[in-house]
Amino acid sequence: MNFTSPEHENLFHERGACYRLGGPNVLTCGARLRAGEACPNPPVKESKQGRCLSHCGPHAARAYRERQKRRFEAGSVSAEEWNRAEARRAANRLGDQWKKNPWLPGSTIDLGMHESAFRDALGAVDVDTLPPAVADWLRWRYRRMQIDRQNGAAWHKALTQDLSRRVADAGPRPTDVSGRASKPDVAPRTWAVGAGQEAGASRRVLPDRPKAPKVQRGKGYGRPGRPRMQPAGEDEFADLSRVYRENAAVLEPIMAATEGEARQLAVLRTLRDYLTRPADAEACKRWLALVAGVRT
Repeated sequence: MNFTSPEHENLFHERGACYRLGGPNVLTCGARLRAGEACPNPPVKESKQGRCLSHCGPHAARAYRERQKRRFEAGSVSAEEWNRAEARRAANRLGDQWKKNPWLPGSTIDLGMHESAFRDALGAVDVDTLPPAVADWLRWRYRRMQIDRQNGAAWHKALTQDLSRRVADAGPRPTDVSGRASKPDVAPRTWAVGAGQEAGASRRVLPDRPKAPKVQRGKGYGRPGRPRMQPAGEDEFADLSRVYRENAAVLEPIMAATEGEARQLAVLRTLRDYLTRPADAEACKRWLALVAGVRT
């Protein structure tokens, strides 16, 4: 961007601080993560639900790749960034294929200097005879439980319980191992031990965060689409009454223009969903559409 003066540049950065990653006005994905918090990653423009690349789904991800390819051909994306993204997509494709055929050849991890220690830790297990998907999973478990941190109990469980179950689920080696044709000149991205991991500076050395309990919601509560126009239960009615009391100034003109108790409950549910998930693009879109409809 071309600035007319140093003051112009300083003003630009000052006014844009609230829209940068982590700022109060920045758009975020908002998908619920395992630990219970909302995903802070920025959404991709191809996602109709306002999700990031990790949560947008395959259709939006393919559209994102096409846009990235056009930018790469135009020179706005470097070859390094494009190759890194293609390798990551190849690794994702391999993982998806392994769900249907665990015997497809391939790997997504390279233990490097730790490979010999890994084989020694297996004891009588010959990793070369395992299905490639199981061998890859076992290397990841070794990395997590023996390289990133020392968790002997979890590693012992992987060897004595999880390994036999995964081998049984994979079944016998098929006579013809084939899958979807991979893209030419694209090898799956493989993780390798680097200087950051050796020095203990990686976030991988942090302990596992406990998973949040599964959210229990009633029928239709907080789901995408039109808010249900059904009678509210006693608990939900108390919740909606609280929403009305806390936002009476905003809701009074809207409720006055809304006929019928069922439609008024739908208005309260729409606002409740937006206040509960302010980073959810769909919840925000439904609330803004409702307000715009009342004003017109």
